[in-house]
Amino acid sequence: MRSRDKNKGGGEHEIIIKRRGKKGHGDEHGGAWKVAFADFTLAMMALFMVLWIIQPQMEQSNPSFGEMESNPLVDGGAGIFDGTSTSPLELDGVPVRPPQADETDRNEAKSGKDGSHNYGSTEELKKLAELMREVASEVDALANLEVDVVPQGLRILIKDDQQRFMFQRGSATLNPHFQKLLGVLAGVLAKVDNKLIISGHTDATPYRQKNGYNNWNLSGDRALRARNALVDAGLGERAVLQVTAQADVMPLQPDDPQSGANRRVEILLLTASAEALYKELFGDSYGKVRFSESGARYSGAAAN
Repeated sequence: MRSRDKNKGGGEHEIIIKRRGKKGHGDEHGGAWKVAFADFTLAMMALFMVLWIIQPQMEQSNPSFGEMESNPLVDGGAGIFDGTSTSPLELDGVPVRPPQADETDRNEAKSGKDGSHNYGSTEELKKLAELMREVASEVDALANLEVDVVPQGLRILIKDDQQRFMFQRGSATLNPHFQKLLGVLAGVLAKVDNKLIISGHTDATPYRQKNGYNNWNLSGDRALRARNALVDAGLGERAVLQVTAQADVMPLQPDDPQSGANRRVEILLLTASAEALYKELFGDSYGKVRFSESGARYSGAAAN
């Protein structure tokens, strides 16, 4: 508002009056921030909903997903599969999960094409172990056989006794008594669809010839001789997945490594899950990235 005022000297002075509007107390606390906060809350809710939906798929595709108690990969014995320990083996700190087979695959694995049976449950394996003890008793070899159910399947241990050695000392020549024992075991295993791993073990007594032949060679030759005896007695040639030399690195009596009790041949009968894991480790049934001069290229899993 402007007004003019005359002073005594006749001059005019212009007076400007400014009026300020009154602010309500609630204006600086308006509702605009509530709209922004509602948008933020809605966005966060949508994010949580997406994470909740995709979580099951993420767990199932995670390589470490699975129950470690059923892991068929444990430490000790025939290669990486044998032994009585139930602790899972870790590769560089990464727990290995058991392969997940669907119900159809498990049902198909139960019966072989020739009518043989794939043993998987603990009760089935116990019955098979008892059958092996019975046939060993028929050839007076019960003292030379030890059969145990292990997480990977069935562990069949063939060992010396106080009167009889499985092999002649320092050689892979099989004693006729143990040839007979392997023969009756082959009759049982020929009707089993499970795959086998055979390992040879020596005691810690140094064995070295001038040509470099040592305990590793000896244990490998003995395992191979046992495999050939089983095949000659009727076991299918493709029933054995692996023959390994263990030398004296897996003694039954660690406190007495030179004891004769450490000399033995072990046969590990694999369950379907242990066999699948074996094929994952040593086969070509998984995807991989191949590196070359032209760059990295992903290669999918090979068809079985």
